[in-house]
Amino acid sequence: MISLEQTRLFRKDQRRVLQRRGITTVRDLFFYLPRRYIDRSRNIDLNEVPPGEEVSFIGTVLESQIQYGKRKRLVVTVKSEKNQIEMVYFNGIEYYSKLLKPQSLVAFSGRIESFKDKLSMLHPEMEFVTNEDLIHTGRIVPLYTITGDMQRSGLTSRSIRAAIKRAFKEFGDRIKDHVNEDYLEAEDLMPLRQALEKIHFPESLDEVGKARQRLAFDELLYFSALMEEKRILRESMRKSFQFTIKAEDLKLRQQLLENLPFRLTRDQEMALKSLDEYFSTPHPGGVLLQGDVGSGKTLVALLVALRYIEEGIQVALMAPTEVLARQHFYTFRNFLKDFVFFPMDLLLGSEKAQERKAKLERLRKGETMFVVGTHALIQDDVEFSKLGLVIIDEQHRFGVEQREKLRAKGGLPDILAMTATPIPRSLTLALYGDLEQVIIREKPPGRKPVDTRIYREADLPRIYKSVEKYLSQGRQAYIVYPMIEENEKASYASLLSDFHYLEKTVFPNRRLGLLHGRLSSEEKERAMQKFKEGLIEILVTTTVVEVGVDVPNANIIIIRNAERFGLSQLHQLRGRVGRGEHQSFCILIPSNNITAEGQLRLQAMVESNDGFYLAQRDFEIRGPGEIMGVKQAGVSELRIADLRQDTELLIKARKYLKEHMELYRDITQAKNWKNELQKGMLLFAN
Repeated sequence: MISLEQTRLFRKDQRRVLQRRGITTVRDLFFYLPRRYIDRSRNIDLNEVPPGEEVSFIGTVLESQIQYGKRKRLVVTVKSEKNQIEMVYFNGIEYYSKLLKPQSLVAFSGRIESFKDKLSMLHPEMEFVTNEDLIHTGRIVPLYTITGDMQRSGLTSRSIRAAIKRAFKEFGDRIKDHVNEDYLEAEDLMPLRQALEKIHFPESLDEVGKARQRLAFDELLYFSALMEEKRILRESMRKSFQFTIKAEDLKLRQQLLENLPFRLTRDQEMALKSLDEYFSTPHPGGVLLQGDVGSGKTLVALLVALRYIEEGIQVALMAPTEVLARQHFYTFRNFLKDFVFFPMDLLLGSEKAQERKAKLERLRKGETMFVVGTHALIQDDVEFSKLGLVIIDEQHRFGVEQREKLRAKGGLPDILAMTATPIPRSLTLALYGDLEQVIIREKPPGRKPVDTRIYREADLPRIYKSVEKYLSQGRQAYIVYPMIEENEKASYASLLSDFHYLEKTVFPNRRLGLLHGRLSSEEKERAMQKFKEGLIEILVTTTVVEVGVDVPNANIIIIRNAERFGLSQLHQLRGRVGRGEHQSFCILIPSNNITAEGQLRLQAMVESNDGFYLAQRDFEIRGPGEIMGVKQAGVSELRIADLRQDTELLIKARKYLKEHMELYRDITQAKNWKNELQKGMLLFAN
């Protein structure tokens, strides 16, 4: 690998600055990708650019002046080829007033705004342009992220461009393509060197797209190699236990099935059969069980767990919240009742020391066969006698590290990851490429689709009258808020202030309860228990109630400021109703300043009750990071690929990998693969 110290591309002080940004080699420099481009091949009429849209153009500074009003600001008047525009600065006024001198030629980038028939940009990014640059007006010019310390050392987009150009001239021949030429031609992908050159020095914006596609393919290929290596590693290991009883001969499972008041759906039966097969192998299995709200995943997980328990092997289920952990524990108890018995425990972080110590001792001795808990399960003092199955509910709320930490407590146990938030295919392949996929789509017969409607805040009095009608018939209702208390910077409804208004003014003769994240575990459990028992008729809550709560008598859910939630989260909330025999309703009430994107999400809720469809729409609108709610290994590090638009590219990368895995085994040994992923793939020959 050629270090920048071996070249004459930068001064010593500049190399130190670049090193702080992780740029130490020529390869790193090639992968310091442009953040945007200026199209100097055409003149832009800024009046034709819609307000709020980002644009880049070259202009000449005419004058600058400091203005005083509510806030002091610097206003710099700039003349482009077709327009005059004002650059407005509230910060760094002295700095920019000295920097932006009259007659300076500058490339500006920012969002166009229009105020009192004047065009303006607020704190635009900029790059000074010399007359020499104007010779190249007929080309696409890349702009790079330039930090303050880079700027102080004399590094600019122009100097970075020049250094990369020289680097290609001196070292470009060392770039070796790891993908064979025939495949590239068949899939219409650029050779690696060409892609790198075109991403920095394109002749058209179409070339930028083609170059990005090739580099995204490499990134997805590398990421897939890491997932595949994890799977291969797992398959090379042997579990510390093997089943001795055939699935069809399991007495505990048969007892439960015979005593259920209903039959399993066809999807549940198929899922159970698949899970039995995956977990019957001698190596530790890993499965992601996806099911829509109300599809019966929990029962399937319990039926799987009974196989281990009957063999004398311990099972652990980890849930993201204490509310959900308790819900699972009592749901399992309710399923099993008196006809199937084995020692179970509930392990939470809020328990008294003596009680916790006793539970840990039972686990260590193997007396407890099934433990349900939260993050408390992965603490260092938790030991198992013979852990064989780890069930992780709402998998997307846990990181990969947490999953592996729990797994490490057993003799290479099987992993059953569950999620009631359906995940789009490309995101599933990326996040869980090392896990088998089992999907339950079918819902139990007799479930009516929830009637979902959008109303305005002005309609609330009418809506509350309808709620009163259903309450008088013995039904119950949820009212969900996104906030706990007033926020001066937002006009969103507040849970706490509205609760008192609802209790005193709107429903004075009804029993209201309050549930939110700042309550203690005991207070949350008490509120939920009262709601389940019907002692609370209206539960005013935040998204604490999002998953796991099962109250069949509740048939109305009102979601305030609904545009603040993602589609998958809205669907989860809607899943709290529609669990009984009565028609249920989900009322979405956005704030008055809802965005176009927010409107799209709410409309999708009205159109469909299918969680898989909604997850895909949410993914298309918001992207992977927002959907998952937490940073998952790899996805947040993807710098080039976009899983929303690169699904087919990911599938191609995985297929190519399976055919050429031997070429990529060495890259999976990288100690810090996240950094390697950001820097790119096999670029240079040794």
